[in-house]
Amino acid sequence: MITRRQFLQASASLALVSTLPRQIPAATSLRTRPSWPQFRDGPLYPALLGAIAKMRANTNSTRPGSWAYWTNVHATFCPHGKPHFLAWHRGFLARFEAQLRKASGNSALVLPYWNYYEHPFVPAEFRDPSSPLYLRNRTGTDVSGACTFGAFDASLTRFPRGKPNAFEPAVETAPHNGVHNLIGGTMDNIAVSPRDPIFWLHHANLDRLWEAWVQAGDGRHMPATTASYWSGSFSYGAAVAAVRRVDTYAPDILGYRYDDTTLPVAQSYPAAAPLPPIQQAIAVPLPAQGASLGGAGGLALGPQSTRVSIALTADGRNRVRSLATADGRAASPTGDALRIVLDGVALTAAGGQGGYFYKILLNLPAAGLAQPEQTYLLSTLGPFEISVARHARMMAGGGMAAMHAPVRIVIPAQDVLGRIWPEPLDALTLSFVRVDAGGAPRDDAIVIDRLWVEAD
Repeated sequence: MITRRQFLQASASLALVSTLPRQIPAATSLRTRPSWPQFRDGPLYPALLGAIAKMRANTNSTRPGSWAYWTNVHATFCPHGKPHFLAWHRGFLARFEAQLRKASGNSALVLPYWNYYEHPFVPAEFRDPSSPLYLRNRTGTDVSGACTFGAFDASLTRFPRGKPNAFEPAVETAPHNGVHNLIGGTMDNIAVSPRDPIFWLHHANLDRLWEAWVQAGDGRHMPATTASYWSGSFSYGAAVAAVRRVDTYAPDILGYRYDDTTLPVAQSYPAAAPLPPIQQAIAVPLPAQGASLGGAGGLALGPQSTRVSIALTADGRNRVRSLATADGRAASPTGDALRIVLDGVALTAAGGQGGYFYKILLNLPAAGLAQPEQTYLLSTLGPFEISVARHARMMAGGGMAAMHAPVRIVIPAQDVLGRIWPEPLDALTLSFVRVDAGGAPRDDAIVIDRLWVEAD
């Protein structure tokens, strides 16, 4: 297997191919990406199987004709948890799709998408050991627990990360992260997840949901094509043409479209929906100091949902209330003046298998959910999120040892505070609500050395 250093050295030895000026093809020339059931029953299915088998058999990982090349590109360049998450992956899929056509010899071949909101089980063809779509180490097959609807709420009218009410970070959290976690195995590790053929259909669906969000309108808007957000290019290794950021603005610029660009629709939310059983954690309180407003130490997350209480000082309670108000949110336009910090986060041996994740929710009411769960959702936590944090530290110079060490995960909390305000905020509770796909470990899966609330 090629190392990251070898891949970068090989990439540096090849000149980047400049992208052509932006040209939007006529609608009649656009290739259409269909859903998996339609694609499977169509004429291009054998071509896809042949292309994947050929690429997986190619051992030259420095060239785009090999499957490993694309895994290395993802591990080296992907911006998970950062701006341009969706745009980078759009270019990634377009370049990979072009390679599939080359490998198959069929110029009509396209990437299908897996619409797990309609079909939440990993398609049977990916579970057939005789198929090139098969990977043996998947833990779960049911991803329905990741198919939440918060990212499609009408209140999320902005797009980029770093803005309040933004679509990109919301859809990355759910359903994106949850699907990776629930399938588990290779899919729950950012460094190797493209090895699993289902990765590509998952990300094609994320790309489709982005286009559906744009088409839904109702105040939703993207940064203008002239905005600095679209300046620069995305790299996919020197053996593949770079993609200008502005050329990922819409699918038709890259020559394709989807057969369905409607947003998933949630059913009406019942009043006072019951909560799952949540056990109260016995955690050691941490004193407030510095930026910390209080915290707790020593938390193990297993098969049961767990709640931990964080005691706040009087000054801390006043600070939290101030940040929850409209004035407080206006003073912090990025929405990250209040944060939850999870420190010393590590997977157990059992937890590394995946097939589960935890929704992290702030101040769930004990009487039941009077508002949609998304109102309280801070983030998710599972093997995939931990691998992202480890990967970021490795890329920052931590070396390969960082891919196995405990990590710190920082979660913005100010937007959620604004959603639950003016409910009482005299204390903060974090609920780690377990979501399983079946086959997940029944032992402790994640340990957190300590956690705290902090403010600027």
